[in-house]
Amino acid sequence: MKKLFTIITCLLAINSFAQQDFIMYGLQDIPQSTYSNPSNIYDGNFFLGLPALSSNYFSFSNSGFAYSDGLTRRNDSLYLNFDDILNELEDNNFLSFNSKIDLLSFGISFGDKTQVTLNVTENVTFRFNYPKDFVQFLLKGNTSFSDNTANFEGIGFNGSHYREYGLGISRQISQKLRVGLRAKYLYGMKSIYSEKTDISLRTDPNTFEINSKADIAIRTAGLETEDGESSTDYAFGRDNTGFGADFGVNYDLTDKISLNASVLDLGYIDWNTNTKSYTNNGGEFTYSGIEVNAFTTDDTSETSFDRVLDSLEEAFELKEGEGSYSTSLPTRFCAGANFRLTERDVAGALIQSEFFQGKIKHSFTLSYSRKMTKWISLATSYSIINRSYNNLGFGFSIDPGPVQFYVVSDNLPGAFQPQNTRHLQVRFGINLVFGRDKSKEMNPRFKGVFKSNDKDEDDSPTEK
Repeated sequence: MKKLFTIITCLLAINSFAQQDFIMYGLQDIPQSTYSNPSNIYDGNFFLGLPALSSNYFSFSNSGFAYSDGLTRRNDSLYLNFDDILNELEDNNFLSFNSKIDLLSFGISFGDKTQVTLNVTENVTFRFNYPKDFVQFLLKGNTSFSDNTANFEGIGFNGSHYREYGLGISRQISQKLRVGLRAKYLYGMKSIYSEKTDISLRTDPNTFEINSKADIAIRTAGLETEDGESSTDYAFGRDNTGFGADFGVNYDLTDKISLNASVLDLGYIDWNTNTKSYTNNGGEFTYSGIEVNAFTTDDTSETSFDRVLDSLEEAFELKEGEGSYSTSLPTRFCAGANFRLTERDVAGALIQSEFFQGKIKHSFTLSYSRKMTKWISLATSYSIINRSYNNLGFGFSIDPGPVQFYVVSDNLPGAFQPQNTRHLQVRFGINLVFGRDKSKEMNPRFKGVFKSNDKDEDDSPTEK
């Protein structure tokens, strides 16, 4: 039980400081753009991602507040104003952290109509829904509520470490329509999941005892290493498996306008190895506090923190058990449009929605991409993410051939002023791409967006 409290505390601490790859959605010259829309195709006959270098993705997002929202300057000193933080919060807020690193990736083109890709990707994710009452209780206690009752309805978290083995195919169905699919086998290593956390706390105005109603169910898998388990067993031998899928489509509405959509991370993982459950069956309890000397040291090996956790464990009366469970991937839906300004310039708009434990988080992006030379592409974007309106993105790819280097970020200023941002994201990598057309035209191999018919394709010159 103590380990559970410690793990949750550490996860929240890690995620209190640093999500989606919006700008990457339209950069089809980069093979990893298929992660945002499987119907995308890259310019080339074959690509090989350098192991652990081809795609490194990190993101942090917090809809509630940025660190600077609570800072107040007084006489050349900075103070943290809790009231300002609370004023920034909505009734329900969202925090997430993601890390995705490709261990292996490559792709092959079969003629002009079909591309096949394969990836092995290590994923670490953590998502946390938190109500305003939860933060207000942490900062000010229960007496700050009008009826001395704090309602934590909607609170929930889901963290995991898993590996994805993906096989994707993108196929030109007709002159206007291109579709894509990626099937994924998932192998899980660690998980912590709040299946149910309905909690309300009320402070007695006379005795200051905390009276609580709680219905809690928390599941974990693999947080403790089994006896005799080797690192190889951890990386490959656990019985936690699942399946997922990504779907994408791109439709050429006119010679200049294309529509696109994708559904990402539709799937689940079954957790069976070294599982634990912590439940409280909807009971009520009264917590009178801990003894005055709880934080003093004594001659025993038990630390002060251990004694505090003992008191919390006794108050919550959580029952420990075992049993398999399943978790869903955080499914995303994307819908967008691209407008061809010239052969070298494309403007786009994208709406993205993420679904997590009954909650939906929306984002909106405007983008502009330009093919500067045969081997340099640039992109900029503006995004509204998690009630954050200062997200200016930038990305580029340099590929004189066969080496391709790229960096993309949905909020470049956030990298230099993290205290003022609610969203940080970056993806970078190195690929080897062979058989590129080396044209100044954006997406020269895409037959569905920029070419109206086969005759245009034959007559359109390509700069070599």
